Amino acid sequence: MTTIVLVGGNGYIGREVTRQWLKRDTDAQLYVTSRSVRQEIKDSRVHHIQADVNDDAAFEKALPGKVDYIVNFTVGSMDALKTIRDFAEKHGAKAIGNINFNAAVPGLEDFAEMKGNELEFLREGKVRVANYDLTIAYGADRNDDLLKTIQSGALDELPPVHVEVVARLLIDRLTRDWLA
Repeated sequence: MTTIVLVGGNGYIGREVTRQWLKRDTDAQLYVTSRSVRQEIKDSRVHHIQADVNDDAAFEKALPGKVDYIVNFTVGSMDALKTIRDFAEKHGAKAIGNINFNAAVPGLEDFAEMKGNELEFLREGKVRVANYDLTIAYGADRNDDLLKTIQSGALDELPPVHVEVVARLLIDRLTRDWLA
């Protein structure tokens, strides 16, 4: 049985990672943590855990003891990253998954720098970090202003990446599927 913790996993990319992991590994148990009580994906193998990752003691108490993979979908909290990194080390995780924003978008330079610093912090730990450098994700159930901007062609320089590709490559990098 593979145990995966998706921190902030109810978001757009987290939902796609959950869907794909469920298809890929019928024995997988996914723990989707969120500060809210949202339960986006209903499946007996998906356990929705209301926990604030900024509170390391509560986070620790809410989750199982053994974890194979932990995936970070949080933004902007070094406390959250410290909890994730420490949890992964303590529970013998094989890898930490991360989405980095790596695009030269006017007005988002500070965001890109912050995400780069977060990635660097995770990499300073003892657990391998499987990272995906993202520009903009679209597809699946995205139906917002960002999708309209992508469809208009205004972001063709980035280029946008389909969320299914992002999820597949992140899972591949976590599990090192190409080595199988």
